[in-house]
Amino acid sequence: PVALSIDLRVQAALDDEVRKAAMEFTPRGAVGIVTNVRTGEVLGMSSWPDFDPNQPNASTDNARVNRAAAAVFEMGSTFKAFTVAIGLDTGVATMNSTFDAREPFKLGYRTIHDYHAARKVLTLTEVFQHSSNIGTAKLAEAIGPQRMSKYFTSLGLTKPARTELKESAVPLTPRKWDDDAVASTSFGHGINVSPLALAAAYGAVVNGGVSVPMTIRKVPDGAKVQGTRVFSPETSALMLKIMRANVADPIGSGGAADAPGLSVGGKTGT
Repeated sequence: PVALSIDLRVQAALDDEVRKAAMEFTPRGAVGIVTNVRTGEVLGMSSWPDFDPNQPNASTDNARVNRAAAAVFEMGSTFKAFTVAIGLDTGVATMNSTFDAREPFKLGYRTIHDYHAARKVLTLTEVFQHSSNIGTAKLAEAIGPQRMSKYFTSLGLTKPARTELKESAVPLTPRKWDDDAVASTSFGHGINVSPLALAAAYGAVVNGGVSVPMTIRKVPDGAKVQGTRVFSPETSALMLKIMRANVADPIGSGGAADAPGLSVGGKTGT
């Protein structure tokens, strides 16, 4: 017998929320994942459109794709959490650092703009809250290609998500880690990963800084999960504060996720 990490109550609620969102916004597909960031256990994983596994031939190939693990996407501004965490962990930035986002950022042949332009000098937290491409790209430029690629690898973003699922997809990563690639990947462009890989990487950001593999097998109570340290505990604690501010503060992009009685934090992405 195999005990799964899936919590049927979480799975049912997640399926319901994903389905309701799909009905409202009519996307091509939708994904929801709930994990335990300390153990790597997947408590719920939903992919829409779905199908009846008792009648697989009655569904389309599109419906049978597990978009959580078997598909890759450009994850957009959700990647800014990684860039900010790397900036803090390397000492390139502090909570007192500021970034001039009054004008578009010219980098070689390209010009980087903000979609929600604040047109002012931003603190590190404000870069996150305003989801500033300009501020994030400037931070990434200071981090540099070598350190950026090293952290992305440590976060598991350059390989298929570590899990028992055979359909774990191979990411699409930059052929060359130069300044252009660093700027693009800093805000989630130019790199395609699975939602499961994204969830695993976020675990390392918020659980104290340790990367642990995703698992759909239940971890025995009291078992010690082996992981790899990516960020310092201090960096992770600061990221919790920044992500909380993005939901709790009026200028943050995640206010709709706030819930009474819970300390919700996060990062929106397009």
